[in-house]
Amino acid sequence: MRPVTRHGIAVVGTGYIGGQHMGAVAANPRACLEVICSTERSRGIAEELRQAHGAGRTTTDYEDVLDDDRVDVVYLCTPNSRHEAQAVAALETGRHLFVEKPLAVTVAQARRIVAAARASGTRVMVGHGARFSRIFVAIHELVRSGRLGEACFVEGDYVHDLGPFLGLPGHDWWMDAADEGPLPILGGACHPVDLMRWIAGEIVEVSAFGARRNIPEAPWHDTVIANLRFASGALGKCLVSCGAKVPYAMNLSYYGTRGSVINDRLFLDGIPHVEEFMRLPVPIRAEDHTCAEELDHLLDCVESGEPTAIDAVEGARSLAVCCAMAESIEAGRPVPVTLDF
Repeated sequence: MRPVTRHGIAVVGTGYIGGQHMGAVAANPRACLEVICSTERSRGIAEELRQAHGAGRTTTDYEDVLDDDRVDVVYLCTPNSRHEAQAVAALETGRHLFVEKPLAVTVAQARRIVAAARASGTRVMVGHGARFSRIFVAIHELVRSGRLGEACFVEGDYVHDLGPFLGLPGHDWWMDAADEGPLPILGGACHPVDLMRWIAGEIVEVSAFGARRNIPEAPWHDTVIANLRFASGALGKCLVSCGAKVPYAMNLSYYGTRGSVINDRLFLDGIPHVEEFMRLPVPIRAEDHTCAEELDHLLDCVESGEPTAIDAVEGARSLAVCCAMAESIEAGRPVPVTLDF
């Protein structure tokens, strides 16, 4: 039996999603959690996570992470505005890189990361984990196989009441719109936007509206609706609600020329006597963090040399749609999406 190659991994950031990734790394026989990097403020949390997941050590110095020869892969689970500098620094040292979504805050930042990724020749993956959720994998296959035909209309929703989280420790950066941009769009809409791009193709134009209805103290719109135009000619819609009092949900619908799917409800044309939706036998899990699946895919690509399914360009294009949404709200007009990365 061939020995298992173990890849040394450093996780930078000790928030909720950082802890989820640490758990996936600790459980994977091909991975070794070498370093947890935190801020000075989170030093105690980092030590608790080190003990919980058996990490080698902790540090508060990002350069220390990049100087560690045992680290092959860097995971960035830091505030979005820090991704650009941290990603470029990791890529310039030849590290493989995982960046939690969104890739960056602006299109210009994304361009710099894409350029560094191309120059490095290493594997880069952006954490749009919904692509690994079973229900969306099933919908993707239905579309890819042609069973649903060409898209007429595609819609995706991200519904998550952020109000109760805003005052919690470590979430203060969510309200820093000057550096972090509009969180509901960049951190929320990016989920359904990336899924719609993956399933229905590139989005080329956006017309969006925003409202402040539920979290008036926030510096961003808590409710956003965007009309979308796809390269194929299909139309679409993206809804973001980060304050409405409703359970978390991420919904996806694809209305096609041969059939349609609304989450786990499927209708196929041409089946005699079938005039109602049928139910797909695929579970829908709320806030389905697919950290283990993401890690396995990344390590497969590191070992094979193949590009990841969600590389820097993919992450940049999903970010560009979100940036176009924000620009459209401010400008009051449709905005074309930047695709040339």
